Amino acid sequence: MLPLESLHVFVVAAELENFSRAARRLHLSQPAVSQHIQALEKRLGVQLFERNGRRVRLSAAGETLLPLARDLIRASKQLEEVAFTLSGEVVGHLIVGCSTTSGKYVLPPLLAKFRRRYPLVKGTVRVGMRNQVIDWLQAGEVDLAITSERINRSGIHYRQFFEDEIVLIVPKGHPWAEKGTIPPEALYEEQFIMREPVSGTYMAVVEALDEVGIDVERLERVLTLGNSEAIIMAVEEGIGLGFVPRVAAERCLALGRIAVVQLEGVNMRRWLYIAYNGMRAKTPALNAFCEFMEELHPGYTCTDPQLLLHFLRE
Repeated sequence: MLPLESLHVFVVAAELENFSRAARRLHLSQPAVSQHIQALEKRLGVQLFERNGRRVRLSAAGETLLPLARDLIRASKQLEEVAFTLSGEVVGHLIVGCSTTSGKYVLPPLLAKFRRRYPLVKGTVRVGMRNQVIDWLQAGEVDLAITSERINRSGIHYRQFFEDEIVLIVPKGHPWAEKGTIPPEALYEEQFIMREPVSGTYMAVVEALDEVGIDVERLERVLTLGNSEAIIMAVEEGIGLGFVPRVAAERCLALGRIAVVQLEGVNMRRWLYIAYNGMRAKTPALNAFCEFMEELHPGYTCTDPQLLLHFLRE
């Protein structure tokens, strides 16, 4: 029988490609990590890592065995979780991948409410780019994912979850804040802080404005930032105007630091999706979460984001 502790050390060392960093994450000494790896290599009869001074990287054999090691660890954890479930308790660790700003705002209250019902289930949110998050889901590194785009991958299933609204924000005192609504053509007169072109928010803005004949490339871009929170702060400082998910802007809107301006004839909405890997067995924690979501919103679909957030915070 292979020692699960050594397999866990192998997986962490493979992810970090550094025994010292693996030791810190595992709360072990660096020699202890080396001993686990050496014992596992001796047991398996193969070299798992290529060593070059302090640097290590997976060998060809290590690359082949890594997903199998992950599966063994996952199966062991699932066995324990199922055993606890049979005794009437739902335990485990629910790991959610998230690739959207709105998802980051919705997930904390959602997981908090879920954990009030199932206090023995831990939660982790991993944030990454869309393709990366779906890669994690396929590899079994996350249990489910929140994404703004359905990426076609074998075994991955999507369900509509949350209708996301992208809004134009301006700083307090800006002339448009008093108007409330402006014609889209007026955008050419202002300066903007934008997300990077690969972001879901940016693509939603491009699509919506293109429908009313506005070329986003012609807007004067003074700054490009990698997240909506930074854009909101820059708009507060008067650097320019920005497009962000409404849920991200709610706090600053409530404080009166920024204002939302409507664009005539423009509807910047998009769906967020919950993605599951249909090729992997559901853990008890994931089963419990699915039941929780079905109870929260049959079919998971929520067309009123503010109502959902209010309900989650009750």
